[in-house]
Amino acid sequence: MPKISRILMPVDFSERCLGMTHYARAIAAKYDAEIILLHVVNPVLVAPDVGMGPAAMITTPKWLIDEKAKLLEQFATKELEGVRVTRLVYEGIPEAQIVDMAQTDEIQLVIMPTHGYGTFRRFLIGSVTAKVLDDLAGPVLTGVHMERHAHDLQEEFKSVACAIDLEQSSAETLLTAASFAHDFGAKLAVVHVRPSTGPGSSATTADLKPQLEELVEAELTKHQLHFEPGRFMVCVQTGEISRTICDFAERQGAGLLVIGREHKGQQGGRLQTHTYSIIRQSACPVLSV
Repeated sequence: MPKISRILMPVDFSERCLGMTHYARAIAAKYDAEIILLHVVNPVLVAPDVGMGPAAMITTPKWLIDEKAKLLEQFATKELEGVRVTRLVYEGIPEAQIVDMAQTDEIQLVIMPTHGYGTFRRFLIGSVTAKVLDDLAGPVLTGVHMERHAHDLQEEFKSVACAIDLEQSSAETLLTAASFAHDFGAKLAVVHVRPSTGPGSSATTADLKPQLEELVEAELTKHQLHFEPGRFMVCVQTGEISRTICDFAERQGAGLLVIGREHKGQQGGRLQTHTYSIIRQSACPVLSV
């Protein structure tokens, strides 16, 4: 992941969103990055009379745009004090506007809250967040129940957990986690989880740990990332992948869990298919790349 200079944070004015600003500020302060707060006003649709065709889109009233702009100017002023902030109000489909800006405006990180309740995917992580995760080929930091967190970020970022496959596609995930941990002076804990049943279940932890250690050591050496003794560990565990990864991160006291994810136009490894489940269950924010 390149050094972060621009962070995009979509704003829906919720408590969850306000909670995520503490993470945005901590990261922006560390990298001297600009935070772009974006609120997207949904287009106004007018339903025609029965049998007269589809709903028509009309221009959003100026008073509504102005009202949202005023709200955005007042949003998180205390929480984001001391960092560079740009505030924008656009009209359109929120997920489309977010992805388009992230792809065209040199954004290195998107930060979004998740809902963390319900039965279906769109309620588990929020329909807009789910769409961004699917469509955007770039790092997205998400968090569940951020309104409940105590925001002592010096404590939060003392430990970073990273879950990877034993595949080349995990190199970017590992590099992102290692770079983040190195920059914040945090401990780094890397885990590979083999399933209890199904493909890959026959391999033992004793068989896999040397492969994991070799992969991790090679990547850290390649990028000249060094951790002092006691501030770095690798581990192979067995179990249900999503739950085991989240439990591992919690036991390590991780303030951040870094994983790979599969998105449109890219086919990832086995771990990436568990992205939504991991995000939903993780006690700490998840950075998926």
